[in-house]
Amino acid sequence: MMGKIRIFAFIAVLFHLNAHAQYEVSDIPKELLSRASATVREEHQTFNILSPSEMIETGRRVITIHNNAGEDYNRIEFSYDKSRQIKNIKGEVLDADGKTVKKFSVKDFKDYSASEESTMFTNARIKYLAPSLSSFPYTVVFDYEIRHNQTLAINSWRPNFYGDVSVQKSSYEILADPNNKLRILKKNLKSEGKEEIKGKQKSYFWEVSNIPAVRSEPYSPNRFETGMRVFVVPESFEYYKHAGQVNSWNDFGNWLNVNLLKDKRKLPDATIAKVNDLCKDLKTDKEKAKALYEYLQQKTRYISVQIGIGGQEPFPASDVDRLGYGDCKALVNYMQALLDVVNIPSYYCIVEAGNRKMDVDPEFANLIDGNHIILCLPFENDTTWLECTSQELPFGYLGDFTDDRLVLAVTENGGKIMRTAVYSYDQNLQHRKSSFVLSPEGKISGTINTEFAGTQFENHFVNVKKIKDDQIKNLRRQYDINRIQFNDIKYSINDGPKLSLTEELSIEAENFGIKNNNNITVFPNFLNRISPIPDIRNRSNLVKITRGYTDIDETEIQLPDNLQHVIIPLKKKFEVPMGVYELTVDIKDGKMVCYRKLQIKEGVYPAASYADFSNFMLEVSLLDGTKYNLALK
Repeated sequence: MMGKIRIFAFIAVLFHLNAHAQYEVSDIPKELLSRASATVREEHQTFNILSPSEMIETGRRVITIHNNAGEDYNRIEFSYDKSRQIKNIKGEVLDADGKTVKKFSVKDFKDYSASEESTMFTNARIKYLAPSLSSFPYTVVFDYEIRHNQTLAINSWRPNFYGDVSVQKSSYEILADPNNKLRILKKNLKSEGKEEIKGKQKSYFWEVSNIPAVRSEPYSPNRFETGMRVFVVPESFEYYKHAGQVNSWNDFGNWLNVNLLKDKRKLPDATIAKVNDLCKDLKTDKEKAKALYEYLQQKTRYISVQIGIGGQEPFPASDVDRLGYGDCKALVNYMQALLDVVNIPSYYCIVEAGNRKMDVDPEFANLIDGNHIILCLPFENDTTWLECTSQELPFGYLGDFTDDRLVLAVTENGGKIMRTAVYSYDQNLQHRKSSFVLSPEGKISGTINTEFAGTQFENHFVNVKKIKDDQIKNLRRQYDINRIQFNDIKYSINDGPKLSLTEELSIEAENFGIKNNNNITVFPNFLNRISPIPDIRNRSNLVKITRGYTDIDETEIQLPDNLQHVIIPLKKKFEVPMGVYELTVDIKDGKMVCYRKLQIKEGVYPAASYADFSNFMLEVSLLDGTKYNLALK
């Protein structure tokens, strides 16, 4: 009997060793090591949809971390709340030879609230662990199980989302009743996957293998556009005990109206009277909307609330009115309630906010797209957008946080796709006019007047309501000039048809003109310089400029009498499809006069055109640094 026990023990040890043999780092194909900070050795996710209100998620992930940059990918993080319970997590960390160094389970994870600094209320929590070893490479292995009490939000599959992570094997499976119709979005796949019956369920299965890491290339489309993706949403679902059936964004908008937004816009009689009083002498709906938006800004402040039907439901307008705060959902809903009083239609809009432009998918209704709410006022021939979380942004201005992207507008008749305000490169304007006097000692003093418009409106907007000391701190970062002093600072906002911000500065700076023996060196363009972009050969990605702009700098410097007022005039202009650059420098009536204009044009361009763009930006950078050595008399 003892002999059999020893044999069984030997077999168990052998099985354990073989189980990890496949995770030796030396087994990773060489082509998967190139440019990779980490390599996914094995990854599998399964979502087993048992009913509209119950779903089991199981998964396994094995990832080898090659270097410090790869440690961004050793993190294991799961959120949970009333609709999502973590049933199990277990794993281990292996050394380069695939040997177990340490193990971990759910008890080793840190557990904390999902609240952020601006989040006042949330019922979500997070379990977090970043297992590692002191030396590279090492491998993290973990398995998990999560029970969901909803089927509307299913994590999509993005096997090659991170460019510096190679993938040996990744798979994704959905199990559901054959009669449960699924809507499936597939993008950039190498194969279509397969469907088969497994017992009483139908399996939808996708798999990829041996995907190398890719070189990072500036001005590339983001990975949301170019990476592989499978996204699944059941036609019939349940979300926080709210059943629904969705085939289109119109259906989804109707579901939101009935389950999340209904009966949320009632206001106290006193507030209704206040609204009517504010608007009684105003003639147009736009004037009334502007007055009510400014009232909203004065009365409320933004906080984040992540409770109520998965953090998707706004709390009532009456609560915002009483408390004076709310999240983006609640503040938009409150603004709608104010507008209702004076019969101005408005749309509650779901947008994917952020500096990079991202659309909600126009053909695939889902809960995942969108992380923010804004408001649309569909005035005839003058659609106006409002950012209701800001106490400072002017009426009708969105900026680069939510500009130029497709959003879901929830109307009384359901959802529809709309595009937010678009600012083209010629509208994104920074126009600076400067006049200076250069002293014989090299000190410069004078004025800088700048107009900011379009998405560049926000370049220095942060300074507008700051106290002078804070303004000076910001301006010293924004104008990187040695020993610059700001003697006078003035801001004004033109909120006419063309919204703009004007900045008027009085400045001086010691040692601007650099003395060198019998010369003084002067830089005619010193307020706006750019750096070159990397020179990348054999580029593979398209060139995408998400947001264009126009910078114009008109500068004149009165030269002292002790300098020779003679230079060889400079006049340069060159362009590529992505942009145009002009620079002229001359001396007229004792003044060095410089005109600089740079336009970068938004758009998508062929990969082969990047070389011309790189050369263009290098030439711009060199000319921006133009200097003159003026002889002393």
